[in-house]
Amino acid sequence: MNFNRYLFTNPGRITKLILLLGVFIFSAQTYTWAQTKEYASSQISGTNSKGVILGIPTGNYSPTNDTNLAKVTNPNFAVDADESTRATLNANNIVILGTGGLGEAWIQMNFGNELSANTTTYIKIDEPVATGASLDLLELVGGLLGLLDNNIITEVYNGNNLVNATNVHSTIAEDSEGNLYLAVTSSSIYTGVRVKLRSESNLLDISLGGGLELNVYEAFHYTDSPTCGRPLYTYYEDSGVSIALLDFDNQNLGNAIDDDMETYSLVKSGALLGIDVIGSMAQSFNFISESTETSTLNIKLALGSGGLINTDLLGSIQVLLYDANGQEVYNQALQSSLLNNTDILAILGSGAPATLTFAPGRKFSRAEVKLNSTVGVNLLGNGVRIYDVQRYDGLGTCLNPEIAATPDPTQGPLETPSCATALIDFENVDFPHNTVDGNNETFATLHADSGSLLGSGPTAGFVEMDLGQTVSANHTTYVRINYDEDVLDRLLGGSLGKLVGDLANSLLLGNQFFEVEAKNGNTSVLSRTSSDAFEGTSNGAVTLVQDNIGRYYIAITPDADYNRIRITNHVVALLATGKKASLDVYNACFDIGTDNCFPANFTSYRGGGIGLSLGNISSVGVTDAYKAISENSSDYSEINLGVAGVLAHVYQTVYFSQPSQVGDKVKIRLALEPSSALSLDVLGRYRIKFFSGSTQVGNDETLESGLINNLDLLALFGSAGIVELEYEPSGIFDRVEIGAESIASVNVAAEPLRLYDVKRYGDTCPLTPTPFPFEAPSCSTILIDSHNADNVQNLFDDDFDSYATLKSGAGILFGLGNKFEGYVEMGYEQPVAAGVTSYIRIDFDENILGALLGGSLGNIVSGLLDGIILGDHFFKVEVKDENGNVIDSASSNQASDGGNNNIRVVQDKQGRYYIAVTPTQAYKSIKITDATNSALGLLTQPNTMNVYGMCTDLVTDPCFGAFATSFEHTGLSLSVNDLGGAGVTNMSYTIDDNTTNYSEISNGTLGIGASTKQWIFFNSVSNTNDIAVLKLKTEGGGIDLDLLGGLEIKAYLGDNEVAQFDFQDGLINGVNILNLLNNNQMVELNFRPGLKYDRISVGIKTLVQASVFPPIHLYGVNRLCSGAMVTNPMIYQKVD
Repeated sequence: MNFNRYLFTNPGRITKLILLLGVFIFSAQTYTWAQTKEYASSQISGTNSKGVILGIPTGNYSPTNDTNLAKVTNPNFAVDADESTRATLNANNIVILGTGGLGEAWIQMNFGNELSANTTTYIKIDEPVATGASLDLLELVGGLLGLLDNNIITEVYNGNNLVNATNVHSTIAEDSEGNLYLAVTSSSIYTGVRVKLRSESNLLDISLGGGLELNVYEAFHYTDSPTCGRPLYTYYEDSGVSIALLDFDNQNLGNAIDDDMETYSLVKSGALLGIDVIGSMAQSFNFISESTETSTLNIKLALGSGGLINTDLLGSIQVLLYDANGQEVYNQALQSSLLNNTDILAILGSGAPATLTFAPGRKFSRAEVKLNSTVGVNLLGNGVRIYDVQRYDGLGTCLNPEIAATPDPTQGPLETPSCATALIDFENVDFPHNTVDGNNETFATLHADSGSLLGSGPTAGFVEMDLGQTVSANHTTYVRINYDEDVLDRLLGGSLGKLVGDLANSLLLGNQFFEVEAKNGNTSVLSRTSSDAFEGTSNGAVTLVQDNIGRYYIAITPDADYNRIRITNHVVALLATGKKASLDVYNACFDIGTDNCFPANFTSYRGGGIGLSLGNISSVGVTDAYKAISENSSDYSEINLGVAGVLAHVYQTVYFSQPSQVGDKVKIRLALEPSSALSLDVLGRYRIKFFSGSTQVGNDETLESGLINNLDLLALFGSAGIVELEYEPSGIFDRVEIGAESIASVNVAAEPLRLYDVKRYGDTCPLTPTPFPFEAPSCSTILIDSHNADNVQNLFDDDFDSYATLKSGAGILFGLGNKFEGYVEMGYEQPVAAGVTSYIRIDFDENILGALLGGSLGNIVSGLLDGIILGDHFFKVEVKDENGNVIDSASSNQASDGGNNNIRVVQDKQGRYYIAVTPTQAYKSIKITDATNSALGLLTQPNTMNVYGMCTDLVTDPCFGAFATSFEHTGLSLSVNDLGGAGVTNMSYTIDDNTTNYSEISNGTLGIGASTKQWIFFNSVSNTNDIAVLKLKTEGGGIDLDLLGGLEIKAYLGDNEVAQFDFQDGLINGVNILNLLNNNQMVELNFRPGLKYDRISVGIKTLVQASVFPPIHLYGVNRLCSGAMVTNPMIYQKVD
């Protein structure tokens, strides 16, 4: 039997219970959960004694009737289900001149039925009281551990049979009211527990009439067990060290499980762990029951180190979890990667407490915080402070306050996905079940680290998923992941990305890598690693790809049948330096769809060349690859070979999920922006290839072979406009490659190639119009007037991607004389009410549009950007009422501080640009004019502007998401030189469906009074009680309360501000916002305006006598309707 020794220190009663295995303390639960006790219903009791000769106990205990040696009083009170009544055990020793006897009193409390294995019985007791002449001796030797080594003994019985002591664990527990319990757990079934009290001690041979008295109240166990709340009890454990009484006395273990979040227990070294001792110490936390598999655990702790905290010291601290059978199911060192890639060193290094969340994905009933040591290292002199430990099952009201709501699934890239639904195995993973929950926006986090110099070895994290059926050979499974952005970007380029890393030596892919394995049962059929960019063709292929909104996937295509996918995250280093990395795995799915018309859904690129070197490699590759297959027809990827006189190549690959049909064609939209005169030699370097699987279909195609009607190739591409090419491959294909090759004999660099679109079509799959992005579109149907405009009929068709082209020039325009403007005026059938926004999608000079996004048209900050003067090429907007009167207007070349708030340039989630017009009066038509500065001269190239049409969105559903975004600057005496990096980059990422994307809001180096804010526009008005959910983190630290005041989050109804988020003192509902923002942790804010709203702004303002607020990464702004609030574990810090 595992039992514990006691140390009695105070005269008259025992005040210290020092346990070899533990001191347990009951806690109060955070939540009030019903707990039903079953009490023992019968008892047997007795007394025993054995002799002492020459001061040495002899023989075994046997029954005695000598009440001077032992007695049991009121034994039935121990089984009357009344915890206020008690039985009393007395055990004495009578030894005179080394001869006498020792007493033992016992009581066995039996239950009316068998208790299952691993059930804990709690026996309420009082502290044992020392009686008689032994008092002075107890005080004298009270500091010695093990004084009364075998004075209280527990035994477990199944009927009349004694359960083997090796199957029993016993210890002492204390509840929140100071009541003591014996906690007895048997790994075998049992019916009763016996408590024995002995007066025996090898140090009592000079005492006269000394003894012990123990009150026993009741024995019970719990028949129902909540899976939510704080542990029931806690205790201290150690190995390889000696316990010093006074050091232990100050640990306050119960503070970690009380209901006071500011008090703490202490697991410390000091006297407990010497510099020349190998060992560990831990505080363990036992819950009444085993958790659910999806339960999470919060531990609030701090490090009170007397010296520098580094990664090695963090590596000495572990969090371990155990199931009901005592088996370890989770082991996480704090130096390993934590949820959200939390920089735990930065957080805990300040000495401030932090709440860490663990999601093991396995049932657990015990948690442990352990401090390890190796010889020669004195650990964390002031110890680990543990403030609170709580468990949450995520059900009903048992919701983890540190965990945000489960995101809604988003549209995935597959037509009909069949996804993994069960886990085979996993290790070193948080939220593993998210990989098989059917939600493509939840994920598991696989942790890995290189180990610590203080003893912990390298760890890897893996998850193995069951695909639910056998997938045929050469059918691809896609595993969505998120990882280090630099690594993913390079892996997207396959061998070219690896070459970039090898040559530049800026990122060693082999130091942090993940391994991909396809299996058929337990047999591996394909294995690759990212350390060599998945190179190799044996047994199949592994490629990193992106979908049409930029999400990353591992595409796994074995050449044998398979039914499992295993992903493993690794970190390696020559020394155990604590290097860490985490890999997020969302799901594993393959497509069972059969739609031959399904559009291209993935892309990647490849490249290489024997002449590439450090001097030229940086210019080779593909940027923004996913934009070539996105829904934004105005966007593009850029394919860049960019080296002259070198044998090199680069190709972007576009994948279709289904093979083509006979006769299918491919339409490719692309453009060049030549920096010099094009030649046929340069254009001849560009190639188009078609593949079926790994086999090329037909020969390479050229740009010229895709021309229609024998048009002039040089003239088309020399104009820098978009060129549409058409190809009809000679066979069935499912992949297209577009790229360039160079030859050493031609010493001319290839110009970057913009790839806008790749569409496959045929007799059974005709090209279809692009749908409108509005929920309830109401679009203009009347052409009121136009001038110098081509294809104006496209303004009124049902294709969102078709457009009219407006033309303007300073000189002679197409032989028609001086024509400085082109315009189109579009009207509605009926007047549109004041305050209703019309969106006019446009294409214009991208640099100018990017500048105009910085607020309403004409904002002064946008007056000059990258040397582009807005007045050279500009557009004008006129809003007219039903009588044709102009009621509002703006021009992109008229800079004024603030501009016209009713007319803005905005982007939707696809990155498409619009002029958003929200007049304050009813209106019926809008005129858009493209203009060129007439002073530029007659030889100036004509300019163009594309206008796609005009629509309003009549949506009234308050749950509809954000539609558009823009930003604005304000400041004192702003000029071009003042910008200093201020603004918002990748603005549309905040509202797109890629939850790993973010915009960046920055004040740059702007001075006092500067402000940068991003606007989020909804096309419908919210309910009064709707919540705005914002996900953000900062880049950098140094934020204090004064600086926090510069972070402004506001709600608006139209132009009227209705609410502002109150950051209070930086501590909201117990969550320290300052800590989170200072340590680059993701924060999810629940903003409750309490009034209706249709706009949210997120901004940073530089205050007087304050430094510049660090850039904000804004991942999302969503509206949570009051009738659709669902919460379940995910991994972001949630703040109300």
